[in-house]
This record gives sequence, C-alpha cells and structure tokens, in this order.
Amino acid sequence: ERVTKVNIMKIDKIKNLSQELKSKLEFDCDLKKKNWFNIGGKSKVYFKPDSLQDLILFLKNIDKKDKIFILGAGSNTLITDNVYNGAIIKLGKSFSNISLLPNGIIIAGSAVTDKKLSEFALENEIGNFEFLSCIPGTIGGGLRMNAGCFNREFKDILVSVQALKRNGEIITIPI
Repeated sequence: ERVTKVNIMKIDKIKNLSQELKSKLEFDCDLKKKNWFNIGGKSKVYFKPDSLQDLILFLKNIDKKDKIFILGAGSNTLITDNVYNGAIIKLGKSFSNISLLPNGIIIAGSAVTDKKLSEFALENEIGNFEFLSCIPGTIGGGLRMNAGCFNREFKDILVSVQALKRNGEIITIPI
C-alpha cells in the first residue's frame, strides 16, 4: 500500500503563537460566511491580522511548506466543501488605508475595496479610476488578476506594488 504524504499544519505551534498575536486567529474555521456565495468547508487556520507586525510574526512562524490562501472580499471566490489544510489569511482594517501623495499618486492597502478606491480618486479629482466603481472585490485581488472593465485594467493605473514575502521581508516592485 502506498502512503501519500500530506502537509499537515503544526497546529500546536500556531496555537502557541496565538498568545503573542493581537489579531484574530481561529482554528477549524467555517468558511461559509467568509464569501459572497455562502459556501465552503472549514480551514485548519483562519487568520485576520490587524497589523503588519502580526502578519509578519505569523508568516515567520508557520512552516514554509504550509499552504496559504489570501482571501479578499470573497466576491468572486468559490470555496470547496473540503477542509482546507492550510491557513486562510484575510487582511484586517489596517490594510484598508488610502492616502494621497502630493504628486497625485494614491497609496491604497490591498484590503481596500475597488469601489472605495474609485470614490477616493473622484473626491480628489483624479481621473482614470472610474472603471473600479463597478468591480466587486479588493485591490489585492484586482491586482492579482489584473481586473478591469470598460477598456481599463489595474495595469493602467499602477505605479508600484509593495509585497510581503513569507519570510517577513517587505519588497517594492516597480511597474
């Protein structure tokens, strides 16, 4: 009989980590209420970091082989009824900030909704963000799939992206 190795998260290690985190950390989390379709099974770990520091601490302390899925608004996400043997990360409020630089460049966190970014651009008299007003989801998901409509896409408004590696290193990717 052939035995297949399955990557099983070290839940005890993560439970110990939960004492250091100030953010929401759940185990065997029901994912049905985490997406627009109200479908899906459970996740071994569900983490909603409220700060960059907590997200970095979490990423540094889970095994490099553990599966991670970043969940945005859940607007275009179908979740299987099977157990997700990994960590679902849904970014908290501190990843929903928007600010304006003096040169008219908008900085938006990956958890900002596309509609909110479009409205912010309108309020600050910055054009070419109108296409985002009708796209459900968040900036992070929109970037991942280069979302767009009306002949405009994220690539048309993007200057650079700040990303976080699994080792906690923050990198900037110029476009």
